[in-house]
Amino acid sequence: MNIEEVKLVVQEINDFISSGLWFDFEIKKYFDGELSLYGGLSLSHPDIEIKFKDIFFISLPMIWKTDTKETILNVLEGEDEKETSEKFQVEYLHYIFKFTPEDYPSDFGCLIAAKEISYNFLKA
Repeated sequence: MNIEEVKLVVQEINDFISSGLWFDFEIKKYFDGELSLYGGLSLSHPDIEIKFKDIFFISLPMIWKTDTKETILNVLEGEDEKETSEKFQVEYLHYIFKFTPEDYPSDFGCLIAAKEISYNFLKA
């Protein structure tokens, strides 16, 4: 994936999430370099699955809440990307994704370094 494709997927995910009153997330599974997160108004009946492939690192709680009035997911660029890449020694061609959780300090971020991102809607 190139950066334009990544940004498009991130925007589509944010557009969907912003339509909800709130969104909760949880790590559903990690296997063979692929991470699946489920999100929705209820984790018992999630609305979306977000997949990250070819994971380099993960730094996030198992479950977290988000305020849909804010931008929930970003791909780091510029100085933020550089600092985080140096801190975690992220390998070339990995994008750093940052979720913004509710009820955590403003400088806290749920971080995932991966080469690809995709999503699936879980409800019709």
